[in-house]
Amino acid sequence: MTHTADHAFEPAATISIAHTLNGSRLIMRIGLRFGATTMTLVALLVWLAPGAGWESDIMLFKLLLSIMSGLLAVGLWQASLPPLPPTVVVDVAASELRLIREGVPAEPRVLERCSFQDLHLVEMSGAHFTFWGQGNRLLADITLSNAAVHASLLGALRSAGKLI
Repeated sequence: MTHTADHAFEPAATISIAHTLNGSRLIMRIGLRFGATTMTLVALLVWLAPGAGWESDIMLFKLLLSIMSGLLAVGLWQASLPPLPPTVVVDVAASELRLIREGVPAEPRVLERCSFQDLHLVEMSGAHFTFWGQGNRLLADITLSNAAVHASLLGALRSAGKLI
């Protein structure tokens, strides 16, 4: 039984930044969590509103408001969770590095594909590799524990001229 790779139908790479280094995502997450906390308090404290009667139309309004604000709180909290980091796939046979986003409702997406020839710099410290793309952009930071895989990656990077 033989197994061959068919690269004719691979998904196209979407160019995107894997790591952002500014604090805009952190500020957005804090705002979303503050909004979720506020909506949770609205859902709970609407029942303690002073001066409100116990008529059926007011109770129905309170119930509807608490359900809507509770659902909104859950949605805001889910949106504030940090994104999953991309999976790094180092394909030595194809001499390329791929960043793949998994965990989305659709099939896994290829965020970026970079051949070993197109890498700007590869830093190696023991079994630890850091891959830098064009413009000194951090692509991946991996540590290999398997000696055979380490040797084959080292050979492929040396043949591409990225390690001396």
